[in-house]
Amino acid sequence: MLTIKSLRLLILTLALSFGVSACTTFGTVAEDSSIEGRVKDRLYPILEKNQPNAVDVVSHNLYVLIYGQVPSEDVIAQVSNTIKGVPEMKKAFNELRTGNPEDVSTVSDVWITTKVKSSLAAEKGLDSKRIKVITENKEVFLMGMVTREEGDKAALVARNISGVDRVVKIFEYID
Repeated sequence: MLTIKSLRLLILTLALSFGVSACTTFGTVAEDSSIEGRVKDRLYPILEKNQPNAVDVVSHNLYVLIYGQVPSEDVIAQVSNTIKGVPEMKKAFNELRTGNPEDVSTVSDVWITTKVKSSLAAEKGLDSKRIKVITENKEVFLMGMVTREEGDKAALVARNISGVDRVVKIFEYID
């Protein structure tokens, strides 16, 4: 018979296993969160001075994606220089674009992400739980730990979704 404490531990373990399935360890998840905070802290002064912008940071298995819109190429360069040397970060991908964030359709991006995730889940031979999908201004960013074959298959699936303009693979390959 399960005690309350055992039941809580079991529920927590199941919840973490579903949420952490694409990461190696719970420590990696915690480190990803820490990296995101450190990168955002470094970017804050640049972004405050350069409005309008809409920038977000995602760390997945210590790979960092910075995406969104900024007012100039100079800001993109400043961001690249500023994030160099963030501790524990394996690699950074600066996918910022020049543009006005008000011109981006969030609803369209959410719909594209939903379609990509659904299509990846339906694809045979592909463990979609190991792939994180982020969409910004009709660009789909794919992150996760996959084989090269899985990465290529996931990118092909995403490219064939209506409304997708570009697919960017940010995978850590395990083969």
